[in-house]
Amino acid sequence: MSTNNLRPVLSLHNNRFVDRVKQSLPVIILGLVLAIAAFIRFWAAPISTGPDVEQFFAFAKTFKMHGLDFYRYAEAQLDYFPMKGWGFFYPPVWILLLALALFVVPGSSLGGEMVASVWRVALKAPIITADLAIGVLLFWAVPGSKWKKLLFASLWLLHPTAWFESGVFGQFDAVAAAFLLASVIMLIKKKDMLAFFLAGLALMTKQHTLAAIAMMVIICARTMKFSRLLINCLVAGAVALVISVPFLVTGNFFAYVRSIVAPGDSPGYQDPLCFSFSGFGALFSWFHDVFGWDTTKFIVIMVPLLVIALVVTGILCYKRRITPLQGMLAGFLVFVGLYYRINYQYLIIYIPLALLVAARTQYKFERVLALVIAVLPAVWLWITNIPWWFNDLPSGYAWVKPMFDHLGMPERYLPDWTYVVLAGLIMCTSLAYVVLAFIKWQQPKELSADN
Repeated sequence: MSTNNLRPVLSLHNNRFVDRVKQSLPVIILGLVLAIAAFIRFWAAPISTGPDVEQFFAFAKTFKMHGLDFYRYAEAQLDYFPMKGWGFFYPPVWILLLALALFVVPGSSLGGEMVASVWRVALKAPIITADLAIGVLLFWAVPGSKWKKLLFASLWLLHPTAWFESGVFGQFDAVAAAFLLASVIMLIKKKDMLAFFLAGLALMTKQHTLAAIAMMVIICARTMKFSRLLINCLVAGAVALVISVPFLVTGNFFAYVRSIVAPGDSPGYQDPLCFSFSGFGALFSWFHDVFGWDTTKFIVIMVPLLVIALVVTGILCYKRRITPLQGMLAGFLVFVGLYYRINYQYLIIYIPLALLVAARTQYKFERVLALVIAVLPAVWLWITNIPWWFNDLPSGYAWVKPMFDHLGMPERYLPDWTYVVLAGLIMCTSLAYVVLAFIKWQQPKELSADN
């Protein structure tokens, strides 16, 4: 074959190669983003710590000693607990993961090296894994081009709040968030039995997810046949039963129920305010601190107010044409907006839902508001004392705190009103989304059951 005849063939081959590279480029970049996200999390994991890390070690030690009788001792009154009375008020999935971490990295004393470095990594590894999985799930579930998928996956993977919660704080809400996000994605993809299975796992990881799962069930009651919905609910119930029963057969029933149903803290003032993300809770506490007003009665009222708001939200989920994704986000935002005590880690659960809503909605303002809600928690890292979490640095890491100084995160706290304002913004934007979702952003009939 002559050179002239080969040129069209080579040109076609080169064009196909270029097209393949262009098509695979977003996936390649996603791999790089995943690598960066994993690196910054695992970099922080062994050199950052807080009181929860040691308390979680004590819980793992308690499970190792007492096994399925664990919930009898969940109120943290044993001698070796660093924080007496700081109890384990969670379903069993997290204690099982803690037990696995202690099995992989055994240790016998709270002050030992296991807690200082290796234990920190073992504790945070499953959280970081779930954290990274959320990014992959978003890439998979976001509709449209791969570049759009990459954008929304990166918004999570490079989110400062996600980095802090899994790599620094070591709170496990990302595990519940991963199950919850996978649940709604499976529902969108018409795999409803798997969706309810994953919802059961989310509930058995963090009971706060019930605010979102309840709305999913209510919307499915509007769109599914009763028999199909009943089977799905039985699947979710079976997950909860299988995980719970081993802890009940030893007679732990009342201790187990108390740990899961009873709140960790009774309604009261939030202290310190730099860790309060309940808009009303922070505001009423600030009024008390600054003016000396007795505002406890208003904080107590927030509990029945939340219950009423969730009931109303459930009714509207059934009556209005909103998607399960919108309903789940709305349900959890009602919890965030009206509960008297919102910890920073709770916000992790709604961020992936908000990002997925922003990626899927046909309404521009819903996209903007969902993105604002998703990004707003990151502001806290620049108004709090991030270097405090790196207060036990090993030798050779003296450069870490100056690095945070250069990033605008010096070792200081701002006045309390700053945190009250941020909590108020989170509350207002959350409740604004809930209202607008039912008033403005309803879906066409053909889409309301599918998205």
